[in-house]
Amino acid sequence: RIRQGKGRIRKSKIDYLFYSLADVIVDHYMDVLDTMGTTVESIDNQLMKTVKRDTLESIYDMKRDMLYLRSIISPLKEIIIKLQKEEETEIMQASTNIYLKDLFDHIVQVNDSIDTYREMLSSFIDFYMMLNSNGMNQIVKTLTIITTIFIPLTFISSVYGMNFDNMPELRYKYAYYIVLALMGTLAISMLTCFKFKRWL
Repeated sequence: RIRQGKGRIRKSKIDYLFYSLADVIVDHYMDVLDTMGTTVESIDNQLMKTVKRDTLESIYDMKRDMLYLRSIISPLKEIIIKLQKEEETEIMQASTNIYLKDLFDHIVQVNDSIDTYREMLSSFIDFYMMLNSNGMNQIVKTLTIITTIFIPLTFISSVYGMNFDNMPELRYKYAYYIVLALMGTLAISMLTCFKFKRWL
């Protein structure tokens, strides 16, 4: 349209051309943000299913991309603010301010979207760390329960493993089976107690 002399860009001055180019750039930024938003949603769904280190790496990569996009869009925002404050000149006409205001609104929308996605990614990191912490707590809890069960069993076996001469129960015919039954009863009782207290 520019080559054919058609359209508003060809008929207008350089200020409108600047607006048109900047508007196209911002529209492309919005398309990029839409793609990033889809990626953020997929990361959210992935976190709900399983916790993987690849997910954390994806979150940090996305945060870095968001920061880079923000560093690109921020200077353009400052330029538009300065142009809106400029008085009418041969290059900058007052009628273009309407379009610049619309462009500024789009830039603010892009910035707000970036901030929203960055906050979401930060919450994803917190959630990932919480899931990892809960997993470690569950492992420690299981090991603690196992250790607690084996403490009295170890004590009983160590008492009867001291090999003293004066231990009459060692000469009893069914002593071995009684000790085994005692140890089994202790283990089952402790497991039942843990289950009752909902520690398992």
